Amino acid sequence: MPFFRFHFVETSKLANVSRQMADRIQQVIGCPREHIVFESVNSNVIHHTTIKGENEWPFVEVEYFERPKEIQDAVAQIIYEFLKVAGYPDSDVYFRYLQQENYYEDGKCLE
Repeated sequence: MPFFRFHFVETSKLANVSRQMADRIQQVIGCPREHIVFESVNSNVIHHTTIKGENEWPFVEVEYFERPKEIQDAVAQIIYEFLKVAGYPDSDVYFRYLQQENYYEDGKCLE
């Protein structure tokens, strides 16, 4: 962890910026690079019985152990900057906090 779930972002566009984005996030968060997970989620917008396959406004869910606000702000800015480079001038980011007492690695609680 941390986990980054990208909605309404073309996988190929995300792949083009993923290495540099992960490097910057790793520098800010300070976790091992191999712990950063990017996931491209196939999302559709349903609007008045019409299915729209694409949305011009990406939404990114970030799940990680809580960090100071300035780190969270920096991570959100990094995501925004790299999505802009990928062709998405607007984007939203939402943070969810993992709790150590609820997280298990190899069957062992991190608490």
